[in-house]
Amino acid sequence: MNNISKILITAIFFVGLPTMGQTKSLALSKINTEGFQGSQVMSLVSDLSDVYGPRLTGTDQYYFAADWAKRTMENWGIDKVYFENYCDDCMGWEVKSFNVEMTAPTYMKIQAYPYAWTESSKGVEIGDLIWIESYTDLDKVKKQWSGKLQGKTILIGSTPEQNMLFEALSNRFTSDQIEEAEKSIVPVPSNPLGPSAGDIDLIEDLEVVFERFMRKDDAFFAFLKAEGALSILGTTPFYPGIVHPSGTYNYKKSHIKPVPYFAISPESFGKLKRLKDRGINPKIKFHLDSELYLKPENNVNIIAEITGSDSKLKDEVVMIGAHFDSWHPASGATDNGAGSAVMMEVMRIIKVTGLKPKRTIRIALWGGEEQGYLGSMAYAENHFGKVKETARKKEVEKISAYINMDNGAGQMRGIYLQGNEAVRPIFEEMLAPYEYLDVNNLTIQNTNFTDHDVFDYYKIPGFQIIQDELNYKTVTHHTNLDALEYVPERDMMINATVIAALVYQIAEMDARLPRED
Repeated sequence: MNNISKILITAIFFVGLPTMGQTKSLALSKINTEGFQGSQVMSLVSDLSDVYGPRLTGTDQYYFAADWAKRTMENWGIDKVYFENYCDDCMGWEVKSFNVEMTAPTYMKIQAYPYAWTESSKGVEIGDLIWIESYTDLDKVKKQWSGKLQGKTILIGSTPEQNMLFEALSNRFTSDQIEEAEKSIVPVPSNPLGPSAGDIDLIEDLEVVFERFMRKDDAFFAFLKAEGALSILGTTPFYPGIVHPSGTYNYKKSHIKPVPYFAISPESFGKLKRLKDRGINPKIKFHLDSELYLKPENNVNIIAEITGSDSKLKDEVVMIGAHFDSWHPASGATDNGAGSAVMMEVMRIIKVTGLKPKRTIRIALWGGEEQGYLGSMAYAENHFGKVKETARKKEVEKISAYINMDNGAGQMRGIYLQGNEAVRPIFEEMLAPYEYLDVNNLTIQNTNFTDHDVFDYYKIPGFQIIQDELNYKTVTHHTNLDALEYVPERDMMINATVIAALVYQIAEMDARLPRED
């Protein structure tokens, strides 16, 4: 054999057996091409919001959306797609019709939306308005108002502060905010990227703090009902004219259901309160036709898997997830249709590119997150072990990582490491190819109050994506404006593509991601 033949054979050998770096580069190029040039993520979020939203826990509408998600992933050829029940006593509640007006001293259409799980009115009802600033001291309220509420509508709460809207309603994180978060050295300080940072105790949070919060209104609701009050009007300072009916948690059959309870715009609230301050008694005309029902079969998590290709590693799992439920006054586009659509698109991208990750990749779309992680907690207790017990099932050790998306529709800017310093160099390397998109910022800090907390509690590496806030906390979060108009296409495409690349690389690692001590 001459030297030229030897050189050709050697070259062919190395072309046929690419290096690990070449293999990774080829995989990422496939993911990028499909994610950026063949994206379906906006079609998915459009279906979730315009066709199948809202998706309030327990409702038929939630189940219709879940069935759509299941059928969609089955049509993509995802290997396993199935439901798991998470609640047997979570009630559905739907609005059929409602209206709220002031009829005296002049006419005013009141911008309103009913809170969830409130009772229907007895047809059209009219009553005088009274104001109760606070019911924190319920004994004081009872002493002042017993025998005086029959046939009345209650205006509850303080007038929101005036807001001249000098500040922008939509923002992206600044470089200074990102840099400050990156420089953090402990997980628990005040978070420059948002208010919910800390090292919470999951059991304390759910069983004491959250449960106490959810039940804080029950005694007041019972008092108003016993006194014969007709309805309640409340507000949240979302300007301009935004209605924010978030905060009733009477979703179980055993929970007290309030009399018709409406969130109204801060401007409508302000006018009603000013009239009362002038000694003028507004008359409120309203009706609410709503339906309460119990269908346990509606309460499902949607689970789907791409089975791993490695005979030794396919039993290990990289999980991704987002909560699928929403509040009811709009279509649930940014909370959390956007997160659900992104994670579904991640599964589609990996499947359609033909990549064969070593580990199984599993998506979970959770129900009942808005009521305190109901879906993810039920899943964890079923697969990982009871929260109050020390014993853990073997499946805990099979989960390499869980990545969650639930901060609106803004672009991914990086990852909250949730105190897990050992994953920093790994994520730095995995996200390096996307530095040009500014998605590779890492902070040791925690963020809380969504489903990754559950995985973190079980010592599974659980992470939440850092996202630009845009108008999430000023316009869309749990409001009547949570609509597709506030979902930017480029941000969604970047989110799905980068997370697909990240998940694929985690699934290809020789070992699981390191756990916290």
